[in-house]
Amino acid sequence: MFGLFKRKQTRNAAKEKPSFDRGLVAYQEQDYSRAFYHWLAMARQGHVEAQFRVGQLYARGQGVVRNFGDAAYWFRKAADQEHLEAQLALGLCLANGEGAPQDGAMPVRWYQTASKTAPEAAEANMALLFPNGLGLKPDPAESLHWYRRAAEHGNAEAQYHIGLFHAFGQSVTQDYALAAEWYRKAAEQDHAAAQFNLGSLHAAGQGVPQDVEQAMAWYRRAGEAGHVNAQLNLGIMYEHGRGVDPDLEQAAFWYRKAAEQGHPVAQVNLGLLYANGRGVPKDYRETLKWCRASAEQGNVNAQFNLGLIYSNGLAGQTDYGEAAAWYRKAAMQGNVGAQLNLGLMLAHGWGGRPELNEAVDWLRKAAAQGHAGAMANLGAIYASGQSMAANPLQAYVWYSLAAKATQDGPTREKYEENVRSLDSQLSDDERQKGRLMLEDWQKSPQLAALAS
Repeated sequence: MFGLFKRKQTRNAAKEKPSFDRGLVAYQEQDYSRAFYHWLAMARQGHVEAQFRVGQLYARGQGVVRNFGDAAYWFRKAADQEHLEAQLALGLCLANGEGAPQDGAMPVRWYQTASKTAPEAAEANMALLFPNGLGLKPDPAESLHWYRRAAEHGNAEAQYHIGLFHAFGQSVTQDYALAAEWYRKAAEQDHAAAQFNLGSLHAAGQGVPQDVEQAMAWYRRAGEAGHVNAQLNLGIMYEHGRGVDPDLEQAAFWYRKAAEQGHPVAQVNLGLLYANGRGVPKDYRETLKWCRASAEQGNVNAQFNLGLIYSNGLAGQTDYGEAAAWYRKAAMQGNVGAQLNLGLMLAHGWGGRPELNEAVDWLRKAAAQGHAGAMANLGAIYASGQSMAANPLQAYVWYSLAAKATQDGPTREKYEENVRSLDSQLSDDERQKGRLMLEDWQKSPQLAALAS
């Protein structure tokens, strides 16, 4: 038998006398429509906290259609009464330009449908239903005004944002010294992002004297508060001895802090410390773990290193399929080592049958980035009499380019010997064509690599 659906009964808000506290109880019960009823009535009477809360409901779309135009209207009402959170919220909305109406939003869909049959009525009803508009245009100047109002009361978040305005030259002349002053005000109140930015100014000597010790001190305070980029920077500084004696254990400590928060650069850096046993025990399984976490977020260096791990069987058995998959991801992002290694895997058929055409494509991409090894491998493919791609002219060109891209020594001498041997196989017309191809390469390696 089918039963009747039951739904939770809520009190009829319209029968209640408006009260801020009743609205608070309703909000805690997630009865947002009832909360809106109470707070809107109180907001219209000038209740500053209710005005702020109504702005939040509009900004979040709780109990009402989400509308940043109305949110800003009520934030401004509260901000004019020196409500700090409202001043911050209004500053943020105006800085970014929040709530530009999207084509799929319900009010927009309604307006588009109605305006086809009754455009004047649609326009009038739109103004009636949304008198404050559906969104906000960016207004950095007014945003700065409200941040200053909040900063005058010592609000750290507002002070930090004013620092950002000066650092990036938004509505004010770019001034790193003023940015540092505002960052410092917030940083001394333990605002982690301000501490990180102040540390970065000290590290770069922007607006303040360059002082790596000060940079480290602010990075450390921010890092201890959980700021992920500060933790990463501390790891880099300790690993490479920038402004401090190298300390690989400290580097691993800070990389791990950031890596556990999901920072892809920290993850791959920690993985590489494990690969080389620097500051931590050598353990390729840990390298695999951290590189995979980073690679899955799209980090190209991690993707390349996963290819190395799988192709060389460093953390278990060799797996050319996995290696090729990760090399391909990195190669598509332009990693020259991945392009070379993927090309070689395809050329030799490691993990499957040879795919010479695709191999040549990837090797050319690596060669276009100036990789001498890719050029030499292209020369070898084209020089091979057993290869379907055998082409002495192409071999001559690629070995010539490889020789020019290689420092003096046995390797370069070998390439030059191959060039002389191939030169003897070419006709005069082919030599002339080869010289033209080399000239084209000098003008534009990328276009020459694709056209050759």
